[in-house]
Amino acid sequence: MKILLCPDSFKGALSAPDAAEALAEGWRRVFPEAECVCLPVADGGEGTLDVLLSATGSRRILTQVTGPLGEPVEASWGLLPDHTAVVELAQAAGLNLVPEGKRDPKITTTRGVGELLLQATHKTNKLLITLGGSATNDGGAGILEVFGYQQQVSHDVRIACDVDNPLTGPRGASAIFGPQKGATPEDVAVLDAQLCKFRDERGFPEQPGDGAAGGAAYGLRWLFPGAKLVPGIELVLDAIEFERHLEEATLVLTGEGKLDSQTLSGKAVLGVARRAVARGVPVAAIVGSVEEYLTDATLTAAGISAFLPLAPGPCTLAESMANTESWLSDAAERAARWYKLGRSAQALGRNAQAVE
Repeated sequence: MKILLCPDSFKGALSAPDAAEALAEGWRRVFPEAECVCLPVADGGEGTLDVLLSATGSRRILTQVTGPLGEPVEASWGLLPDHTAVVELAQAAGLNLVPEGKRDPKITTTRGVGELLLQATHKTNKLLITLGGSATNDGGAGILEVFGYQQQVSHDVRIACDVDNPLTGPRGASAIFGPQKGATPEDVAVLDAQLCKFRDERGFPEQPGDGAAGGAAYGLRWLFPGAKLVPGIELVLDAIEFERHLEEATLVLTGEGKLDSQTLSGKAVLGVARRAVARGVPVAAIVGSVEEYLTDATLTAAGISAFLPLAPGPCTLAESMANTESWLSDAAERAARWYKLGRSAQALGRNAQAVE
């Protein structure tokens, strides 16, 4: 029996690598002989670097760069076995690096991301850049400052992008994502005007997705001509060679904090399910909660054969987050017992037919 354990992180409670280990521990309580392959996943946001390093056994490179408020921060990037450098924007410009009382996208900068990228380009010409969780709205201007404002770089670049928002306008970076980063309604108008000016200075047309990470996607596309915006989960699944691991797999067990509309828009769990089902491998998910409108039929159509609750019973969010690791193992054990019962029922059915 080969089981692939492919959870996303349970935000604020457990990282994806730790979640995968917890699932493995629970499954082995029922099937100690099972081959449990831990393949934690991410959708391109915060934590993607850790997932890729964990899955590929790659090297983490620690450094000090400029943080989103202009102060030094410790950050890291990775170098995969195929010499692809992974740069996670959140390492140097993440919202988690800015205290709530200091969040102001009018002053935050992506300069530190540029410093990480500059280091990476000295080692390789293959880059994978993940954009989720930004505190910024500068269109990537801070990144361009590091490279020289008018300089462009010819490298093989893929950018993890899970939104289709343009750079400017009513659906642009400032209007849609600015308030999450501390922008007032008045700020939004100012920020959008700044991005319009930035775009006009570049003389570079917008495309869907350019609004990702406060417009950093736009700046990166200008800096690296030919760079491709790709769904984050697809980049991750390719990097961890998910298709190869699906060979001879019996089941994929995935999970995340909440199944909701974002899940069905192409987040990690859906990406895992789509690829697994295409290869004929069933998928089960363990989740903290499910939005009411998501019916069994909707989830089945998305490739999720079954889903189980993380909690053993009614609980508060605080209780769930405090017990995520142990409850995840227990839920995996329950899943394994149901799986074992199903196999036994199938065996009984075959035996009954043989007797007839």
